Amino acid sequence: MELPFGEIKEDLLKMKFSSADYSVATVIAGIREHLDVIEEMGVEFLGVETEVHSGPRITFTPVPVVAYFRCREKNCNEILLKVYKLIWKGVVLNFPDEIEWAEAKSYFADFVSSQADLLMARVEAEREE
Repeated sequence: MELPFGEIKEDLLKMKFSSADYSVATVIAGIREHLDVIEEMGVEFLGVETEVHSGPRITFTPVPVVAYFRCREKNCNEILLKVYKLIWKGVVLNFPDEIEWAEAKSYFADFVSSQADLLMARVEAEREE
């Protein structure tokens, strides 16, 4: 079953987020918000993964943040759809307010800018050799 930000295949729910919108911390906090309920529903949280870029990037490229859940019950589609909705509720409840979000984005932009400066310095140093 295809979902707007994920999919359900047999007993597995895969939820997809983007690091451009949500940090891994926000996703995990959203899961933690309802983890006790999810476990009571017979669903196991399997973990969260992100991609790791190989080598330096010239520009910021968002990576997928993917969370996995496995259902141990018979009517998995129905249960996993409820889990999907609960996780989104948790992500929304844990998302920072506008001021905190803007500050975090500003700090992240400073971090990316610093990485770019470092990359440019390395390129210049290699040219001089």
